[in-house]
Amino acid sequence: MTEDSASLVIEQINLSYDLWQDRLIFRLRTRDSTLIDVYLTRRLIKQLLPALVELLGGTVLAPDPAIRQELLAYEHQESVGASDFGQPFNEEGITLFEETPILVSEIKLLPHVDGLGWKVAFEEKEGRGVVLNADKNMLHNIIKLFNNVLPSTGWDLPAAQVDGTMASTWHTTH
Repeated sequence: MTEDSASLVIEQINLSYDLWQDRLIFRLRTRDSTLIDVYLTRRLIKQLLPALVELLGGTVLAPDPAIRQELLAYEHQESVGASDFGQPFNEEGITLFEETPILVSEIKLLPHVDGLGWKVAFEEKEGRGVVLNADKNMLHNIIKLFNNVLPSTGWDLPAAQVDGTMASTWHTTH
């Protein structure tokens, strides 16, 4: 990869659908006003969303799968509830990739060396790419963005399953 985001601090994330390209555009804006655009295909998203949910679900400790799902749903609601999705994406800045957005051919989810998050590597065939350092909160917010945009694509992909079902049911574990 030609770009490493170790020194990049993400300020904003945006996700939109490009009808003409039939791709999602994943946009990042860093604190130093660098703009990074990548194209994501239906094939990648079909595998990425369940992997993100599984990754986050693995961090929720509970003996029962139903309780684990409820805790994940609660964590998801808390993370996205504390975020501002109404703020418009700031288009001002320097574009990292001068040409069109890179067409991602592979996404790698790797544990961060400090154990406090993950590296999400977006790579294209030609070798360009970007590594996003993500914590649990950022992954929850990325899932929320995908769940918001997917219905407008016509791809017929299911939303990432981070919802709970036991709104008023009590479970006790010992």
